[in-house]
Amino acid sequence: MNGPVKVFKSSDWAQRAFCEDCGSTLWYGLIHDNSRNLAAGLFENAGGATLAIEYYTDVCPQGYALAGDHQKLTRKQTLALFAPDEGEAQ
Repeated sequence: MNGPVKVFKSSDWAQRAFCEDCGSTLWYGLIHDNSRNLAAGLFENAGGATLAIEYYTDVCPQGYALAGDHQKLTRKQTLALFAPDEGEAQ
């Protein structure tokens, strides 16, 4: 990935970035604190990393499950973490 970074606002609280040339996902970021969750594919050795947290676990496709002992957040919990105002309305 050597192309320019394209960033767009994907919700009231977040933005997403990707490579404008190849379309590779780069990050998901929160607007209020400018934090970024980097895509695992950016790192050569990401296959050996430990999964720490999984989002929207209650709305994933039936039969879909990531292996391991990690934190699993529901839609409501995920929104409460990233967008507290919307999480309250769920």
